[in-house]
Amino acid sequence: MLTLSLLTIPMLGGTAAAGGTCFATHADAPIYAGDNPWTEIVGYLDPGIPVNGTRQGADALWQVSGTDNHQQLGFMRPADLTCDGG
Repeated sequence: MLTLSLLTIPMLGGTAAAGGTCFATHADAPIYAGDNPWTEIVGYLDPGIPVNGTRQGADALWQVSGTDNHQQLGFMRPADLTCDGG
């Protein structure tokens, strides 16, 4: 029980960010300008093109950036990406 308590203490300080290399799950997966799918679509991602992805929680959209220059691309829905880090 003590071990469980010690492991959960760091999680109380805030939401952990998950991240990793991501790929689109289908052709023309939309990239949104903001962190919700009701914002403008600023681009599309096709399978086979890697992007870096991070998100602040299981229900959050993925924030994606280029793997070569780390330039912010926008946000994507979890159903549109498969990521190796969460």
